[in-house]
Amino acid sequence: MFTGIRTYSQDKSLVETRRCELVRFASRVFIEKGYASAGMREIARSFGKSTGTIYHYVGSKEDILHLILEFVITNQQEYLNEIQATIAGLNPTAALTEAIRIYTIKYDEFADMHIFVNHVMVILNPEDRKMMLDASRRLIEFFLALINRGTEKGDFGATNSLMVAWNIVIIAGGWVNRRWFWKNAFSLDQYIGNQTELILKMLEAPVIQGS
Repeated sequence: MFTGIRTYSQDKSLVETRRCELVRFASRVFIEKGYASAGMREIARSFGKSTGTIYHYVGSKEDILHLILEFVITNQQEYLNEIQATIAGLNPTAALTEAIRIYTIKYDEFADMHIFVNHVMVILNPEDRKMMLDASRRLIEFFLALINRGTEKGDFGATNSLMVAWNIVIIAGGWVNRRWFWKNAFSLDQYIGNQTELILKMLEAPVIQGS
């Protein structure tokens, strides 16, 4: 993780730790101030470090932007791997239910970064935008594969699997981007359970009680 960005530290473990911390704080500042308006001083203040310390681990605000993008993509692959390992051996309905649960929880864990990336997509250069769109496609394809497996086994009866896969992907974004609304009505677990029930109904699959 975090390759190709200048640092003055030779301690690779410390660099990764500091950068993981930095992207969390910087994402929050970028959301509050806007990426164009936010400066390294505001980021350093939020981080509780000096600007000199920040520049020890990155060379510019643009470096922080690329760290955030890389973090989001790497984190996505890590939780998809976790989902694959967790659902191995489960029937299609149980596998999809668990996949939705883990995905939404992991997405919420890094909510500020996801909100920021959604906001900044319009100003990304073509290469970075393609990188993020490709990551989104991989996520849709992951859930589409789970749905197709269930359809092939006769557990699901969806007529538009791609649309259902897309709806699964936006469940997490719906929670993260509208937390101010949803948290007045549901806990995250309740939100996931209700959304999963709707997805399974779309797939004409039995709902797992307690999902």
